[in-house]
Amino acid sequence: MNRKSLIIARAGVVAALYASLTLAFAFSSFATATLQVRISEALTLLPLFFPETAIGLYIGCMLGNIAGGSIVDVFVGSLATLFAAGVGILVRKMKPAPVKIAIAGIAVVVFNALIVPLTFTVFVGEPDLYFIEMGWVGLGETIAVGALAVPVAIYFERRNARKQKQVQQDTEEECAGADGNRVLKSV
Repeated sequence: MNRKSLIIARAGVVAALYASLTLAFAFSSFATATLQVRISEALTLLPLFFPETAIGLYIGCMLGNIAGGSIVDVFVGSLATLFAAGVGILVRKMKPAPVKIAIAGIAVVVFNALIVPLTFTVFVGEPDLYFIEMGWVGLGETIAVGALAVPVAIYFERRNARKQKQVQQDTEEECAGADGNRVLKSV
């Protein structure tokens, strides 16, 4: 599979997975009017490792929000996911890893806490409830990101570290001289 096909496929799989998880676990996402913890939010830090997943998250969130009924949530609420994914892309090369994961995770919580309540308060004529709902959405996102997305991000960070270590070991083995002594080779 060529690189372009892999990128498109990865974005599509993430969109389908996000939408499917949102709909399959709707009882935990939409059961109460106050606290929303989406299982699909486990995927929100993937742009740290695969930038193309940002569009997949956005499309998947739109598809998942269709079940919620509000056309405003489909478009405006999904923007929170897209903006947070953008932050993930921007910080993905940052070191150390815990800092980039924290920044991207905080972005998910903040963008969702600020934008999502607009869709069911201000845009429907209940602006007085905005700050209360902002707190509830922020709490739900904090739970989802902390309990679900951060462990997924840690898995991919460790996976990448193992891959880099293996590449480094392979390179060192290739650089070994005929007599077994190491020879420095510019890479």
